[in-house]
Amino acid sequence: MDLLLSDDSKDSDTEASWIGQKIARLKHAPLIDASTISADTQHLLPQYGLIGSHNEARDTKSKLFLNTNVPFSVFLCGVQGSGKSHTTSCILENSVLPTKLLGKLQNPLSALVFSYAQFSGDGVGFSISEATFLASPDLRLPGGAHVKKVHVLVSPSNYVRISKLYLQLANVSVTPFKLKPRSLDIDTMLTLMNLSESEETPLYMAQVTQILREMSTAGRAFDYRAFKLHLKRQEFNPAQNNMLQMRLNLLESFLDMDNSCSEPQFLPGEITIMDMSCPFVDANTACILFRIGLQQYLQSKSTSKMIVLDEAHKYMLKVPGAKSLNETLLQTIRLQRHYGVRVVVSTQEPTLLTDLIALCSIIVIHRFSSPEWFSAIKRHIPTTAEDRDSLMQRIESLNTGTAIIYSPNAIIGRDEGGNFITGTSRMIKVSIRKRITSDGGQSVLAV
Repeated sequence: MDLLLSDDSKDSDTEASWIGQKIARLKHAPLIDASTISADTQHLLPQYGLIGSHNEARDTKSKLFLNTNVPFSVFLCGVQGSGKSHTTSCILENSVLPTKLLGKLQNPLSALVFSYAQFSGDGVGFSISEATFLASPDLRLPGGAHVKKVHVLVSPSNYVRISKLYLQLANVSVTPFKLKPRSLDIDTMLTLMNLSESEETPLYMAQVTQILREMSTAGRAFDYRAFKLHLKRQEFNPAQNNMLQMRLNLLESFLDMDNSCSEPQFLPGEITIMDMSCPFVDANTACILFRIGLQQYLQSKSTSKMIVLDEAHKYMLKVPGAKSLNETLLQTIRLQRHYGVRVVVSTQEPTLLTDLIALCSIIVIHRFSSPEWFSAIKRHIPTTAEDRDSLMQRIESLNTGTAIIYSPNAIIGRDEGGNFITGTSRMIKVSIRKRITSDGGQSVLAV
């Protein structure tokens, strides 16, 4: 038994064990300074992408890289126009675009982006997901780097209108988001059938749940047609039957009954956007569909994954669907090394997602002035009461495109002895780099 216990004596603190710890720290650091990248460390850092520059560890500016080889989780917040979406796009570029302009990317990731906004009429005033613009190069830069393909999955009831907006860009395809009936399971059915924001379960839904439970007990694969036959045998009154039919109609609008839609492939170096913006889809329903899409993605054969919640404040509201999606995201982050997944959450409203902040390995703060937002974030950052006042002032005075980053496991330089300087208890001011793809999020000015 004694052999299984670690030896805390000074004799065990050998150079070999110290080097081993140093190697592990560098290999798994989510952010790395340029000083750590050399011929000696290339086997530990096989891929990384430029995120910006800082001078936290020395007087001169130094490049800061995102370690895309390891799973990580990022939480970004800031007011509109502070550079939040720009930073999100830079993280995506680093993860899916193999170009020497950014660093090294031997194995590009696949990415799934969630997007939702109010959509009315013909989409006047509606903006497509900014991640779409990664399919178009910035013509001012050499090389013309861009994502080879962006696939957009949309609500079937809004396919005609929203596809006109997305297809204005090259290298973009649009497909209705539909589930194969054969891929349904009991959990997905319970999720799809529970679209009401009310916490009270109607009597007819209790009967539906009982049918699903009995089918699950049988142990066979879920059969949607058999489920419909079971429903027909139930005696519902006219009011219950009407409500049930409304749920079934909504459910079947997202089912590929005639096998006409291809399933998403989630290929490396490509981006899949789930944009559920639709007059007939509210934020609650969008979150339920995002959760189903997330589960599909995690179960896919893609080995290196990235999940991005774009403008999360537009749909992660105080609704049951958002709560369910939040719980799934929390579980995903806790198991990110098992899934090989990176999670990026971008929002203007950090108070709605405080549970996620606590688990993220990188917190990126762009400019804001709300004391309420600051209260939501400061609980997850180790600062003294005196430092908090100065930190709030630093956040308020940030220029667009500049952020304060907290990442305790980041390696931001070396000291005079060559030892790593980590981000523990440090608030690192970073100037975010320029994008190499087209920027679709620039503010519209009068002149």
